[in-house]
Amino acid sequence: MKAADFETYYFLRLYSIDFNAAANTARMIKRYKRGDVVSALLRELAVSYARPFSVNKGKLFPKHQLSLVYVPKASRSLHSELLELRQHQFAHTDLNFHSPKISRLITKGEPIYPMSFKSFDYQALLRQLPAIETLINEVALNVNAKIKQYEQGF
Repeated sequence: MKAADFETYYFLRLYSIDFNAAANTARMIKRYKRGDVVSALLRELAVSYARPFSVNKGKLFPKHQLSLVYVPKASRSLHSELLELRQHQFAHTDLNFHSPKISRLITKGEPIYPMSFKSFDYQALLRQLPAIETLINEVALNVNAKIKQYEQGF
C-alpha cells in the first residue's frame, strides 16, 4: 500500500470519529429542553458533521476533504444546508449570509445606529433532526465501508 493510501485511510478514520461525534450530539439534543443548550448542541452537530467536508490538511494532501460520493443523493440538499450553515453562520461571519442593514435613529437628541441582520432559525433545524440523524448514519456507513476496504488491503 502506498503512503497516499495510508493518509487517505487515516483521514477516513478521523472522519468516522467526526460522524460518531455528530451522532452522539444528535442523541444529546433529545435529552435537553433549554433553548440555549439545544442551540449550542445544534451548532456542534453541524460543525462535527461538516468537518470532514471542509478543507483538511494532511502531510501528502495539503487540501483533503471527504467526497460527495459518500452522501446519498436523496440527502444532498440537507447535506448542503448543513455545510452552508457551518461555513456561513457557525464558522464564519459572512456578510452575504447575514445581510446586515443599518438604520439611523435619533434618541434623546443623539443618533444611534441599530443594525438588523438575518439570523438562523434553530427551531427549523431542530425539526429536521430525524432526517439529520439518518444522513449522519448513512454517510458514516459509507465511510466505514470504505475503511473496511482499506483494512482488507493491509
